[in-house]
Amino acid sequence: MKTIRHNALCIMALACLALASFAGAQAQQLTPKLQNAVGHWQTYIDGKPAGTVETYMSNGQLFGKVTKVRPGRTPQDLCDKCSGEYKNQLILGMVIMRNFHPDGEDWVGGTIVDPENGKEYKSKIWSEGKDILHMRGFIGISLLGRTEVWTRIP
Repeated sequence: MKTIRHNALCIMALACLALASFAGAQAQQLTPKLQNAVGHWQTYIDGKPAGTVETYMSNGQLFGKVTKVRPGRTPQDLCDKCSGEYKNQLILGMVIMRNFHPDGEDWVGGTIVDPENGKEYKSKIWSEGKDILHMRGFIGISLLGRTEVWTRIP
């Protein structure tokens, strides 16, 4: 009788653990719209192609790094206007987007560094279909900012 009760408790414990693992896995799944933000993107300055950025996931968060510098820059150029850990870092390969987490259909709570002026902005990201990414950088509140539109590189 004691063995049957012990076995039943073990089975219940394993079932609860499996259910908790399944629920955690479900919570980590991203909607297609959120998944669309991952990829290689062409950035623009004043409507003209600039550098390229690769966005990627790490520990459930979205990050992005420079994979090609804008015209007029060389792969050896440093972020001399940046401060802190970005100061004098190579722009090529620099992780300029950090710590975005999903909120509904948007990526929020992250920051982006503009290597052109060295400033770091709070930011929000959302996709439009599979090939358009909107990046809103702002200081303080989202109303005080600007939105850039990036296109996916095939």
